[in-house]
Amino acid sequence: MLRDDGAVTVFAVIVLSSLLLFFSLLIDYARIAAVHKLSEDAVRSGVRSVLSAYDAVLYERYGLFGRGGTDGQSLFTQTLEANASNEPSLSGDGFKLAGMKVEGSSLHAAEYLGSHDVFARQVLEEMKYKAPVDFTLELAARFAPIAGAMKEAAATIGLLEQMRKLYEKREAHLAQAFRLQREAAANVGGSGMDALIPSGTSAVTAGGETVLAVASEYKAYAEQVMHDQSLPEGASPKFTQEIAAYEEKARSVTLALRRAGADMLKRHSNLMGDAVRELEAARQLNEEMQRLAAQANQAAPGGGYDTVARSRVPGADQDQVPAGAASELGQLKQSADELVLPDSWLAAYKQEMETQGADAAAVDAEAGSFQSNSTASMARPITDPVSETLLEGAANLRLAYGAYEEKYIRPATVLARRQQLLEGGEVKAKLKQQEEQAAALWTKARGMLQGLTSVPQMEEHTRLFMQVKKRYDGNMLFNQRSAEAASDEAGIGLAPSAHDAAEQSSAWMGGLFTGMADMLERTRDTVYFGEYVVHRFASFAPQNLRGMIGGGNPAELSHAISFNNQEAEYVIYGFHDSIGNIAAAYGELFGVRLAVRTMEGLIESRSLGHPLLILSAAILYGLEKAMEDMIAFTERGSAPLSKFVRAELTYTDYLRLFMLIRGSSPARMARMIAVIEQNSGTALSATPSGVTGEAEVSTELWFIPGLMGALGRLGLLEGKVVGNRYETSQTIGWSY
Repeated sequence: MLRDDGAVTVFAVIVLSSLLLFFSLLIDYARIAAVHKLSEDAVRSGVRSVLSAYDAVLYERYGLFGRGGTDGQSLFTQTLEANASNEPSLSGDGFKLAGMKVEGSSLHAAEYLGSHDVFARQVLEEMKYKAPVDFTLELAARFAPIAGAMKEAAATIGLLEQMRKLYEKREAHLAQAFRLQREAAANVGGSGMDALIPSGTSAVTAGGETVLAVASEYKAYAEQVMHDQSLPEGASPKFTQEIAAYEEKARSVTLALRRAGADMLKRHSNLMGDAVRELEAARQLNEEMQRLAAQANQAAPGGGYDTVARSRVPGADQDQVPAGAASELGQLKQSADELVLPDSWLAAYKQEMETQGADAAAVDAEAGSFQSNSTASMARPITDPVSETLLEGAANLRLAYGAYEEKYIRPATVLARRQQLLEGGEVKAKLKQQEEQAAALWTKARGMLQGLTSVPQMEEHTRLFMQVKKRYDGNMLFNQRSAEAASDEAGIGLAPSAHDAAEQSSAWMGGLFTGMADMLERTRDTVYFGEYVVHRFASFAPQNLRGMIGGGNPAELSHAISFNNQEAEYVIYGFHDSIGNIAAAYGELFGVRLAVRTMEGLIESRSLGHPLLILSAAILYGLEKAMEDMIAFTERGSAPLSKFVRAELTYTDYLRLFMLIRGSSPARMARMIAVIEQNSGTALSATPSGVTGEAEVSTELWFIPGLMGALGRLGLLEGKVVGNRYETSQTIGWSY
């Protein structure tokens, strides 16, 4: 025990044993690290191999990537096994360092194409380089030259239409006031007083049951009364019958006169009171028109118009619109104050009504005075000066009635002058003529657009739309959204009148330019979706409408209105029937053309002077040209944007604009998905655009499994040691 020979050997054994233990741990640890790297690469290769099998129809037709083709699990398993078996060896066919073995594998689908977030991402990736270029060059450049004129036209039409509505209400109240005036005058003429107050000045020879007869016969009556009263007592009166007859006539005439005057004045006062109230209503409307006209001096709100006009878009020729067109439209807007009546005009009219009431009251007052004088004169008959007083009273009554009659009944000079003022000369006559022409044209245009709804719908088309609707509802449910009503997606709609249609179209154009301005300032997702719809989905060819617009049989369209011919319209509007989407699209198309053409009409008609004549003529011009444009679409599929900008815009271009206004709502994306599913037969809600692969691998430990297990329990390993094998798992996710 005390000998020291062999110490080096023992020391060497201890050192070498420690080194062997240490290196064995390093070797196994290196092998474990290699297994992790190799298994991660294998799983990643497997996932990518699975995604390499995509649905060719979806990609070629719609630019979308979705899993398809070979079964994903088998692809994944094969790729894992191939990577495990092809592990690099140390030399030739020698042993493999890692010795990786696949214990199990699984593949999980993720990120389905039917999800709106996933679908939107793929569409945006597909269109982000195409959409801005196409849209800018093909549309924004064409609308830029007319942006300034359209801005002023929209503001002018909006202001003049508001003024026109107030103007018509005001004129209606004035017309009603004048009608009440005439009715009051007719009431005086029909009161019967004219029969009791004969015309002419022959007071002596006048007879019959009249005021003049009572006054002219009074002197004889007074003499007869005084004669009979002066007879001696017991003498028989000589003129009893004559006296009784006169008194009966006088009482009858004056009573009838008084009754007629009282009834006339009561009715006259009521009618004139109503007339004054109508005039007051007209005055209030006139004040509202004054306030509205004051806005004409304010600059029109720019919004998208100014942004598009200021844009430096390639291809935009700013010199195509007549110089000063926008400023001329602005001046036309300021002419709205010509429709406002001066306060002095209304004050004079009110004074005229008060004078008419006073004239009627004067007639009644004279009638009452004559009755009082007549009654008093019979109570104390004397020849002079009572007879002269009665004659004077009859003359005054005749003068009062005659003055009223001349002013308001025959020849009615005051009312005739007022009628001329209210009729406004030739302006209202011409305005009425233009309104009738515009109403006739709008009826024709409305009938043309509504004619689409009379197209017979075939059962097979209806059945196909119901299939698409089920797909749409299913996708909305998959995305946990409630299905939106199709009516929420409706277009402009058909206005009840030509004026309403022009105002509606002009206001709607503001949203159109706002959408273009947003696109020019910042690339919007809406543009991408619109371009995607136009490029990938079929739209209805306007040439199909040639027969119907030309007076043909609507039944000829029955085959053309199939779902496959109106996919883009369905995406935009969302009606689940074969005609609703087409009707909405062409209604909006007509609205845009009407807005642009009405702007031209304002410029063409500005020489007419009167604001309402200009507005009416512009709407008439707009309707005529818009209908010509609709015919042009059916003949060649396009029409000039404006007479000032000769660029041709196709029906498809307008669909892009309509999509731009509406944006990419969840309902619209669901309809896009429904169209793709219907055409491809692939349920996007069950088509993954990403997968997650998971594999369990193991390798045999060469040296000291127990020591590696201890390291695993300390958390130094990513897997676990089972017996003499190390086991781990890898999970990799990937998507298109």
